[in-house]
Amino acid sequence: MSDLPLSFFTHDNLSLLSRDYLVVVMFVRSRSEAFSLALDVARGAHLFAELDLRPMKVFAAGFLSTAKGARQAMDLIHYVRGWRGTHFYAQGRMIIGEMEPAIHLEAVLQCFANSCSARDYRAHCFRLIDDPFRPLSPYRTFDHVAPYFRHYEAAAEDGTYVFLCSHMIKWFRVQRDHPASIPYQIQAEGVARMCDVCPRFDPDDFGVTAVKRKNWKT
Repeated sequence: MSDLPLSFFTHDNLSLLSRDYLVVVMFVRSRSEAFSLALDVARGAHLFAELDLRPMKVFAAGFLSTAKGARQAMDLIHYVRGWRGTHFYAQGRMIIGEMEPAIHLEAVLQCFANSCSARDYRAHCFRLIDDPFRPLSPYRTFDHVAPYFRHYEAAAEDGTYVFLCSHMIKWFRVQRDHPASIPYQIQAEGVARMCDVCPRFDPDDFGVTAVKRKNWKT
């Protein structure tokens, strides 16, 4: 789409529009050597719009909630993250396109794309745990080993509880005496680390395994 009004590219409109997409990426023309690659990916999105403000040119791309859409979004985010004027929109909110938020967002999109390859997404997403306040098994720490080589396992001899997000469980800890319920704590952390961008993310999936199993579709 071209010749769209300036109002289409406002933060309010793109935030609203993002509720219909996995993620919307806005970026401007850049002198980067990667710009032509970014533009090519953006033009392949389900939604593509541009606005010529001479000398600045603004682009917006919206990606569908599919494995292909997630991969396309990751490609574009990887190219444009850190560029001046880059913003991401998801779940009705704006995310500044700086390096750290972009890396968090890419990790969530990668996790969602992987779930699409599983025969049952729950096998990818859900982890059974015995204690929501201590969800991980003890693991050996080697100071000389980089963190991304360390292996984390959910602690589940009995599998009493279902934890809904295999990505979040790597770092998140429920606070026992927090005034908010466990699902609400999970939801808030999902907003903070962008896990809620994933269409699979549903804090209400947390609960006692025996109870949840009765509601699961086979």
